[in-house]
Amino acid sequence: MERCKSFLALMDTKGFGKLEWVDFEPQWEKIRKWTDIFMAFDTNRSCSLEYAEIIPALQAAGLRLDDFVLQLVGLRFSDASMAFSFPAFLHLLLKLETMIAKFRSFDMLGNGTVTLNYRQWLHMTIYN
Repeated sequence: MERCKSFLALMDTKGFGKLEWVDFEPQWEKIRKWTDIFMAFDTNRSCSLEYAEIIPALQAAGLRLDDFVLQLVGLRFSDASMAFSFPAFLHLLLKLETMIAKFRSFDMLGNGTVTLNYRQWLHMTIYN
C-alpha cells in the first residue's frame, strides 16, 4: 500500500491526492515502456534485476547516474541481496524522472544550478 501511495504522490502534479485519466495516461505509457525494459534486462528471469543489471536498464531508460548516486539507489530501492523487484524498479524510475523534472523546472538558466527557499524545498520533497 505504501508503494501505491508513493506512486500516486509522484504522479500527482497538482497535489490533489488523485489522478484524472488525462494525467494518468502518459504515466501508464511510461510504465509500459519501463516494463519492457525490466523484462529485457532480467536476463536470468528471476523477476528482479540484480545490481549489475540495473545500470544498463537505467541507461536504456535514458538515465545516467554517477557511482555515488547508484550506491544510494541500491541502498534505497534494492533488497538485502541488492536485487531490484519490479515494483522497486518502477518506483525508482518514477522517482528519478520526477526529481529530474522538478530540478529542471527550477533551473531557469539551464546551467545545472537551482536556488530554493525553505518552502519550495519542503514542497518538492515531502509529497513524493
